[in-house]
Parts: sequence; structure tokens; C-alpha cells
Amino acid sequence: MVPDGAAGSGLGAKGVIVADGFSRVACENDIAPASQRISFKEHACGEKLNTCRLTEMGMTPRLCFDFCRQYENAKFFGLIHGRDCYCSVYYHAATTGGGDCNAHCEGDDKEMCGGMEKSSLFEMHMCADSASEAQHALDMSDKAVAASKAIVEVGAATTDKLLNLAKSWSLGVCSVKPEGERVCALSTQWTNTANEIRSRGSEATHATDVLEKKTASLKDAQAVLEKDPKAHPKDVEVLTPEVRKAAAEVHGAVEVMKTNVGHINGPALGEPLKSFDVFKPLGDVKNNWYAVCALVPVPGESYAADNAKDDPAACATRCLQLSSGTEACAAFNYQFKDGLATCQMLTADGVVEPEDAINAAVPIFEVSKTKRDAMGISSMGCYAHGRFTAGHPKGPLGIKVIREVTV
Repeated sequence: MVPDGAAGSGLGAKGVIVADGFSRVACENDIAPASQRISFKEHACGEKLNTCRLTEMGMTPRLCFDFCRQYENAKFFGLIHGRDCYCSVYYHAATTGGGDCNAHCEGDDKEMCGGMEKSSLFEMHMCADSASEAQHALDMSDKAVAASKAIVEVGAATTDKLLNLAKSWSLGVCSVKPEGERVCALSTQWTNTANEIRSRGSEATHATDVLEKKTASLKDAQAVLEKDPKAHPKDVEVLTPEVRKAAAEVHGAVEVMKTNVGHINGPALGEPLKSFDVFKPLGDVKNNWYAVCALVPVPGESYAADNAKDDPAACATRCLQLSSGTEACAAFNYQFKDGLATCQMLTADGVVEPEDAINAAVPIFEVSKTKRDAMGISSMGCYAHGRFTAGHPKGPLGIKVIREVTV
């Protein structure tokens, strides 16, 4: 049998939830008789028990509310001395002094739990707060899950294409030092980029799995509450903040992945350079030879974007943006394969001085159309800024073909 409230208090039986929300209504000297109240300290642990885990917890308005809302006739609860909680059918406010409600709650110093004489008074109400808060959490979950699955899908597509490009990038020049090593390093770079995206995707997927499990539990608890509005909403109230927290964690993982993918996409999805003629493709393009420049790369300026146009002009825009400083962009390599556009910004470092030429030269590997097609690459090339090739301190730069790459 569910025990009744304190004799004569009018609070009735304990065990029926009468409220799912509360609001602060006053700070008053409550002179309602003690017989009309039920004290948390005396009744929280049940009959014949003076202490339990509840009484060891620091007092907060929420803790007092959870205790008082179990009495069928309870309408109000009060907090006094920063720690003492009581429930009542009514309160009787006196207009005498007694200071303010300036006693911080033992369990939350951001809240006030009455004063030395006055009580912080709260009204309890039933207005489907638990249900509406749960629904808001479920809406947050739906949006977080959708955002996560969308960005993970984008990341997976980019990862697959980067790995395919890395696997097909077989020019057979890795033994040529240092130029061949720089060109071969692109394969490792693409693989590392793919692994980074995959790692961020795994984190987002794990957070989403956790969220979906908590969401399913909340939906089950919500269904019970909808079937019986008088049922205890404890499960809903416990799971609601858990779902909100899990949804926030998913949103955080999504933003991290968006930033990661956005940085990798870089200029490959940006606005193309309108006056692209300031960049010239190197190599014997007219006879279907495509250059890969072996200059020293600009650190951190390698990009890849899925669903991009086959147009190196967008990468040229980024190169122009990096046209000053100690690691200024002088040229860039470009590849396009299966809808994936990739480009790598290059510095002026690495220029060679061939013994058989008067002027210094840009070292390149020339790839035949047959070899390019065999690697499944739709288009590729190295594009150098005219200011770099024409205005170099060592005079106009020529081209030094390190090796021709054929099938």
C-alpha cells in the first residue's frame, strides 16, 4: 500500500504524479502551520528510515519538486535555509520583514533556496512539460542524425575516390631524387587525407549510434506516458537530457567533419579564376603530354573535392591568394578522376639548372595520354604563373623534363 501523507496535512496519498513542471512564484514569510506541510527531511526516505541517498544529496528546487509532486493534493513547495524543503497544499504569505531569499542552494549555488526566515515558493503544474521537452529532444535527435548521415556519406564518397586515385597513381619515378620522391609523395598524401576523413566519419557514426539507441529508449518511455498520462514520467525525464546531450555531441562531430571536409575541398569547389590566362600549362600539351611539376609543395595547401567541375581555374584562384610570403605559390598540379578534383599548390623552390641549358628550369615529369588514361585520370597538368616563369631572378625559366612516363 502506498503510504499517505502526514496526518492532517491535506496532501493525500503518495505515489501519484500530480505535476511535470514548476515555476518560482514568491519569496515570502510562509506562516502556514507546520501541520499543513510535509518535510523532505522527515519523509524522503520512507517510514522508519532517517537517512538515505536522497538526504545525502545537496538540495535543489528540482530535488524538492521531484519529492513533492508525488502527493496527490500538493500544489506548492517551499525552500528555506538553503537546504530545507517542504510540500504544501497552500502557502500563507505574511508581509513582515525577514530579509531576502539569498541563501544559495546546497546542491546548486546558482539557485536560491530561500533565506534565513523567508521561503522561496514554487507552484507545481501539469502542462505536459515532460512530453513537450521529450519531443523537442526527439526533434533535435532527428536533425542531428540526418546531418550526421549526410556528411558521413559525403566523406565516404570522397574517401573512396581519394584511395582510388592514390592506388592508380603509379608513375614509376619514385627512385628519382628529389623530384621523383616529391611526385610519388602525392599517393601517400591522398591516402592520409582519406584516412583522416574516415576517422572523423567513424567518430560521427559512433556518436550517431549512441544517439539512436537513446532516442529509441526515449520513444518507448514516451509511448508509455502517452498511453497513461498519470504514469510516472521519470524515465522520460531521465532520458530527455541524455538524448539532448547525445544530439549535441553528434552535432559537434558533424561540425568537426564539415570543417575537415571543407578544408580538404578548399578551392576545388570555389569560384574559378576569371582571367585564367595568367597561368600556363607546362609540358607538350599540344602533343598530348601532361606535366607533373616536381617543385616543393606549399605546406598544408593540397586539396580534393568530390562532385567538382573539371576546371583547374578554381585552384588557380587559391594559388593567386598565396602569391606572397616566403612560401608563395608559383604553380600548382591538378588532377581530375571520377568526379574528384585535386590540386596541390607549389612554391618556387626546386628549380633546377640543367648543364645543357643556359637558363634555370622547372623540373617536370611528362605523362603520356596513354598513361594518363590507363590511370583512369580524365585530365591533369601543371599550371605555372607567368610572373614565376618570366620574372624569375635567374631569368626566364625553361622546362626540364626529368622523365617521360608512358605505359
